[in-house]
Amino acid sequence: MLAEYVLADAVRAGSAFSVAAPVDETTCRALFVTDAEAGLPMFEDALSAACDGCLSLVRAAGATDGLRYLGSGRFDIAFVYLRGETGAAAALVRAAGGRLCRTPMVLMSATPGGDLETEALAAGAVDFLDASEASPALLRRIVRYAGFSHGMTRRLIVDGNRHKAVAKTASAASARKTRFLAEMSHELRTPLNAILGFSEAVRDEMFGPIEGVAAGKYREYLSDIHASGVHLLTLINDLLDLSKIEAGRMDLAPERVCLSDIAADIDRMTRPQAAAKGVNLSFGTSGAMQAVVFADRRLLTQALLNLVANAIRFTPAGGSVGLSARSEGENLVIAVSDTGCGIAAADLDRVLEPFGQAGGRAGDGTGLGLPLAGAIMALHRGGLEIASEPGEGTTVSVWLPAGASAL
Repeated sequence: MLAEYVLADAVRAGSAFSVAAPVDETTCRALFVTDAEAGLPMFEDALSAACDGCLSLVRAAGATDGLRYLGSGRFDIAFVYLRGETGAAAALVRAAGGRLCRTPMVLMSATPGGDLETEALAAGAVDFLDASEASPALLRRIVRYAGFSHGMTRRLIVDGNRHKAVAKTASAASARKTRFLAEMSHELRTPLNAILGFSEAVRDEMFGPIEGVAAGKYREYLSDIHASGVHLLTLINDLLDLSKIEAGRMDLAPERVCLSDIAADIDRMTRPQAAAKGVNLSFGTSGAMQAVVFADRRLLTQALLNLVANAIRFTPAGGSVGLSARSEGENLVIAVSDTGCGIAAADLDRVLEPFGQAGGRAGDGTGLGLPLAGAIMALHRGGLEIASEPGEGTTVSVWLPAGASAL
């Protein structure tokens, strides 16, 4: 139904003028915020023509009333025409929420200019209009465009803010988790050290021999207790270090270390594991293995030890694991290769996440070795990469700046 367009100055609601027009779904509900005493009859007539007479117009006298009406959310579009203080119209747009306001706002001026238009759009107006050029055709396009553009932009902003809030909540939860893991690891490590110490004392018969027909079985059990405790303590230490790194509380103690010395330590610690599985373990002897790097020795050893132990764990008897080094520009690249089960391409990202495991490797290990090694290399301004094919083995390469003087 076409609504009758009536602008009655005699009809006042406070300091606002309103159009007496029935409103249905075809009616354009418009707000005109102006400090012009008599309004802008030519503009108002053109707006009515643009809406084919289906217009419900409220005229608010000044910024204060305009802001109050904008807060109601009852309008399809608002036109803001304030001639007083410079920047008053843009200030009103900002105060109403800009692009977050439920009503799209068009800023009008009798003296348009580049700065005014830029300021209006920056404040959140959906369009800028020269009041002297307000023809029905132009206003028809503005009304149609404003509703669509503003609605889309507002939804994007609202969704973006919602996602930011979710991300902030998730970040806070992650920080709490990291603190909890760090504190829990400390609490678990203390009794484990006692278990290891006492089991070693009994295993080594420090206070007298284990005697009797069951002595052999007791020694076997004590060996299992000690081995399990060592494994659990290693897991807790890895978890504690990863938690510290994630929380940004891991302090490096860098020094000049020779890669061959670290390799010798890893060889000594992993060769029994490799021999027990029947895996051939080899370490390169290239010139790069003699490189001196500026790094935290304990952490670098821990990272490479995890990689070698992982490779042995997932390599069957008769297979081989090797550690080698090479120089690439300013970087020293250390590669740990195996002839094990390999990792599918779809699982490569997963194994770099804490506790993440590939399908063929699930159930073996803790899922901490690769993430911790990557985090340690990142602390050293380096990185980690994986190249793997199912059934063809895996090569994990880590790199760090060779001979860096500081971290």
